[in-house]
Amino acid sequence: SSLHQRIPLRKLLGTTGLGMPRCNRCDVTPGLALALSLSCGVAWAALRSEGAFGGARAAPSLSLSVRKGAVSNANSVIANRQRWGSDWRGEGTYPLPSRVTDTRNTQAHVPSLLTTSAASLPPPPTRKTGTNIKTVKDKRSQAKGGTGVPRNTGGKGYSRKETTYGLWAALPLQPGSSERVTKRYDIVPGKIYGFEQVFGTLDVLVNIRMTVLAMKEGGLLVYAPIAATPQCVDMVRKLEEKHGEVKHIILPTTAVEHKVFFGPFAKKFKNADLWVAPGQWSFPLNLPLSALGLFPRKASVLPVDPNKCDAPWKDEFDYRVLKFSLGLAPFVEAAFFHKPTKSLLVTDSVVFAPSEPPKIVQEDPRALLFRSKDNIKDPSPDNMATRRKGWGKTVLFSQFLQPEKVRASLVKDYPALLAWDEGWEASWARVKDRLFVSPVVQVLVFSQAPKTVSSWVEEVCQWPFNKIIPAHFSAPIRAGPREFRRAFQVALTGARGEESVEQAAINKEVKENILDSLFTKLAGYEIGLPSREMKGDFSLLRSFEKTIRATGVVKGPAE
Repeated sequence: SSLHQRIPLRKLLGTTGLGMPRCNRCDVTPGLALALSLSCGVAWAALRSEGAFGGARAAPSLSLSVRKGAVSNANSVIANRQRWGSDWRGEGTYPLPSRVTDTRNTQAHVPSLLTTSAASLPPPPTRKTGTNIKTVKDKRSQAKGGTGVPRNTGGKGYSRKETTYGLWAALPLQPGSSERVTKRYDIVPGKIYGFEQVFGTLDVLVNIRMTVLAMKEGGLLVYAPIAATPQCVDMVRKLEEKHGEVKHIILPTTAVEHKVFFGPFAKKFKNADLWVAPGQWSFPLNLPLSALGLFPRKASVLPVDPNKCDAPWKDEFDYRVLKFSLGLAPFVEAAFFHKPTKSLLVTDSVVFAPSEPPKIVQEDPRALLFRSKDNIKDPSPDNMATRRKGWGKTVLFSQFLQPEKVRASLVKDYPALLAWDEGWEASWARVKDRLFVSPVVQVLVFSQAPKTVSSWVEEVCQWPFNKIIPAHFSAPIRAGPREFRRAFQVALTGARGEESVEQAAINKEVKENILDSLFTKLAGYEIGLPSREMKGDFSLLRSFEKTIRATGVVKGPAE
C-alpha cells in the first residue's frame, strides 16, 4: 500500500507458519495487501480531486461513496501513524488529526498528513500524455516540505518505463529495476561524455560511470558500460547522431558490478566491436564469455602485452593491463590513455571523494536523508546540509564497510540498527576532497601483490595524462602521473598499517621535496589516506584480510 511502499523489504516481511509473507507492522497478507493497494489508489484519487495535494480540484463532483472511501482510508493511515510514529525515512513524528469525519472537505482535516509529512506517502505515478515527469517530481518535493532542489534527469523528463532495467535480478542491488535514472554530462566538451547511474545496497548508494569518447575518424568508443535502460540507450543514440555509431565497447575489468552490464549493453549496439580485459570468469560455473549474454557474438580479449594488440583504435588509445591471481580468481583492470585529450581512464584503482554528493545521487535523495539520521526519530529535512551529512556517511560505509565510529546496535531507534558515535566527522574530513586508492581495494586486493601493482603504476605514469576519469565518485580529476604515483605509494606502504622503512623514507622525501609540496598546494587537494590516523577505520578491513589469507580464500602471487 502507499503507506508501506517506501519501507524496505527487510523491515516489512516476516513469515507465517505456512510460509506466507506478511507485514510485520500490520500483519497484512498478500491477498489483503492487494485489496489495500487498490483501496489506497481510489483514496488517493479522491483526495487529489479534493485539492489535498495543493493542486486544482480535478473532479469536484466525485460521488459521495468515493469520498467516504477516501475518508475511511485517511483514518486508517492516521491510525497507523499514531501507532508507529514516523516512517522509516520520514520527517520525524507529526501532529495528526484524531479522526476525519467530514466527507465534504478532506483537505481541511489532513493538511499535515498530505503536505509536510507526506514523505512516506508519495502519490502513485501518473501516466498523463505530455506530462514532464521532472516537473511533477520537483513540485512533489516542494509539497513535502523540501527545498525544491532540482531533481536532474539529464536534461529531459523520462517516464518510469524509460528508466526501467529489466535485467536487474542479475545483480539485485539498489535502486531496483524501475528507478535507474541516467545523467549525461560533458567531461571534455564535444569529445568525452560521462553517463552516470546509482547503485549500492542497504541505502549506501554511490554513482557508477560509463565513459563515452568521440573518435577522430568518427564513431564512439564506450568504456565500462552501465545498465542499458531505454533512457541510457536513447542518450547514446543522440550522441550517435552527432558523432557516428558506437564502434567499440570495452569491458576493462573483471569486477562483477561492471561486468554484469556488458552483455545487455552490447546487444543494444549490434554493430560494435567488443573488447574485454583478460581473465574473465564466472561463479559457480566458469562459463565462456559468449554464454554470459553475448551469444552469438564474440568478444576480443585484450592482450596483456599491448604491443600484441592490433585493434583499430590503437592510434588514438593506449592501454596497460593490471592482472594477478587472488587464488579463486584473478584481479584485472585495464587502464586506457586517450591521447588527443590526455585523459586516463580507470575503473576502481583510484577515486576522488567529493564533499558534495554527485548530482545523480541527489536525483532521489531519500537514501541520503535516511543515512543522515543519527536516530530514527531525528528529523531529516530535505536540504543540502542534510544531504551532505548523508553523503559523508555513505562514502565512509562504501570505502571501509564499517568505519570506526559505527557500531551495530539492537536498539530499534538507530537507522538500520547502526549507531554512529560522535567523531565520525573527523574520519570524513580525512577522506573528502582527496585522491586515494579505495581502502577496500587497497587492503583486500592490492596488498596481495604490491610489486605487481607498483610496476603497473610506473607503466601508467609514462603517459603524459593531465586528468583521471574513474568509474566512481568525481570525474574528471585534475591529476597527472605525480599525483597518481603518490596515491599508490601511500596505499601500498600503508595497506597493512605498518610503518615500514620504505614508508618512513617516502614521508621524509615528501617533507623535503619543496616542488612536490608546492604542486600539491597548487592542485588544491591532499593525496592518499592517512592510514595511521585512520587506523580504527581500517581495522575491520585488515581483520578480514588476515582471515581470508589465513584460510586460503585469497592468495596473492609470491613476491
